[in-house]
Amino acid sequence: MIDSHCHIGIGAEADKGEALENVLNRAYSAGVEQLLTVACSYDDTADLAVMTKRSNVWGAFGIHPENAADYEETKTLEVFRSLPHLVAYGEIGLDYYYASETRETQCFVFMRQLELAHQLNLPIIIHTRDAEEDTVRILKNAFQQGFLKSGGVLHCFTGSDRLANIALDMGLYLSASGIITFKNAEKLRKVFQSVPLSRLLIETDSPYLAPVPYRGKTNEPAFVVETLKQLAYIKQIDNEEVAYVTTQNFKKLFLKGKEK
Repeated sequence: MIDSHCHIGIGAEADKGEALENVLNRAYSAGVEQLLTVACSYDDTADLAVMTKRSNVWGAFGIHPENAADYEETKTLEVFRSLPHLVAYGEIGLDYYYASETRETQCFVFMRQLELAHQLNLPIIIHTRDAEEDTVRILKNAFQQGFLKSGGVLHCFTGSDRLANIALDMGLYLSASGIITFKNAEKLRKVFQSVPLSRLLIETDSPYLAPVPYRGKTNEPAFVVETLKQLAYIKQIDNEEVAYVTTQNFKKLFLKGKEK
């Protein structure tokens, strides 16, 4: 298995030191062979540099919509020049849940980062929350301009059938998180039921959104097993098939022959 999106070892809210080692050891013991950890602000790039020196950890960087006002293209390019094991640009996108007053800035920065990811020939990791219409509009514009040729994923997907189908038509992947295990997520489970297995990833988004039966606890990469099991149940296939296919999907999207 691969945890395709987490924030382990990154920022003030992520565990460090012995706690981090314990988290990683539990992940590998659970069968998580690799993980992708994501930094969303310039303050977190030092953590990202440390984490991506590990043999089983890949990295991604992008300015999260909540930090959109901080975006600087020159500064971002320097991050990618200085960190050789970054395999994706993100997470980037729109989030109107907490910061709806910054919509105009978020939209502008999202489009600029999609263009920069295209210049860097990197797949994108997209965050969208309470912003489906603007997300669709911007992605369609980016697709028409050829900015999505390196592919990408709508991470921690919680959107509608419509958004899922639009993303799939653009060649994007959808990533299932622990949210699909939640009691009130029946509608979301139905969305994933119709998504081709060849376009799915699994993730924890840890340390957030712990799945059932760990609700209320700090999430960690080892818990991606629960998302895998739920996805297997939704698709009515074996756990092993989900593990194999989502691992191959991750490698196809992000690694493209890269090795450490």
